[in-house]
Amino acid sequence: MAGMILAVGMAENAFAQVRETPAAISMAEGGNPRGYVQGANDQGVIFSTSSGARGSLIPYAQIRGEGLNKLVRLDARTEELEGPRALFASGDYSAAAEAFGAVARKYSIILNLPQNFATEALFYQCESLLRAGNYAQLANVLDSPAAKTIETKLGDYYKKSHEYHKLWALLGKKDMEGLRSALAPYQQPMISDAKLLPAPNFSDLPSAEVAQLSYLRGKLNEADGEKDNALDDYYRAFTLAYGNNELMSKLAMGAVMVILKDDPQLKAENKGAMAEMQSVAYLFSKRFGSEGMPEDIKKFAVRPAVVRPVVSEDAEIPANDVPVADEGTPEPEKDETKRGGKGKE
Repeated sequence: MAGMILAVGMAENAFAQVRETPAAISMAEGGNPRGYVQGANDQGVIFSTSSGARGSLIPYAQIRGEGLNKLVRLDARTEELEGPRALFASGDYSAAAEAFGAVARKYSIILNLPQNFATEALFYQCESLLRAGNYAQLANVLDSPAAKTIETKLGDYYKKSHEYHKLWALLGKKDMEGLRSALAPYQQPMISDAKLLPAPNFSDLPSAEVAQLSYLRGKLNEADGEKDNALDDYYRAFTLAYGNNELMSKLAMGAVMVILKDDPQLKAENKGAMAEMQSVAYLFSKRFGSEGMPEDIKKFAVRPAVVRPVVSEDAEIPANDVPVADEGTPEPEKDETKRGGKGKE
């Protein structure tokens, strides 16, 4: 247990690690004893009805509830998670990560309890680090023995997000080959010569997940020197995320601008390259503001000039472009009024 406690900490723990925490247990044979949880393992809960007294093991088979849903109610859960959750909700993800990590360290005695709030705090520490863009620290937390309890002690609600945490952690480690292998199962197989086809599509997944996968594959393509493919993935990522995931959209648009900024055609003031860069930078500034944008990118955050064709009012529509009414659909009544003249009285 001491090794697990040490692995969880990102820095010196500012809180004293608790030796026991108040709780109530619902017994399968009846009764709801109140007392103190002093620890847990895969067999059961170490529980004492008196504070400071040596506890004894209550096997999970004697506690109400199936699987991970054992009815052990820990009094401290709401109080301890309230502050970190408020930081998370406010968007202060770096502070939230520290606060959630502190809870996990403080209550390390319950990490092996099914559905415990210390492991829940670990999960949200990972989510906060992801949203803060601190992928290297995310990898450090996930490499700790304590983080294994996210998979074994939390329910299905957390599993999908945790799988994506692992993908981002590979990026944090700069383990690009590991990331390549991890992304492969999410992609549809290429059934022809890959050189003649664009990048493989992703499996049928929610758009929020495809946005993450696209961004991560974009990073792979950049590492491989395939900047055009990287741009395709980044454009896909921010298109899918633009209206519903501010963080993901911001990351992807930023990655696009970094690549476009170094395009030789942009430096040569090619009109097409200039319009593309201005379009992304202007859209970014309108959505997220220009504060924090590097000056060498911020200067492009202007509405691009759009050349519109001039069509004469007297221009005739080609015969092939005249719409044909469906059979059985009455033709609209003809208006004899000429443009600019008087109508029928």
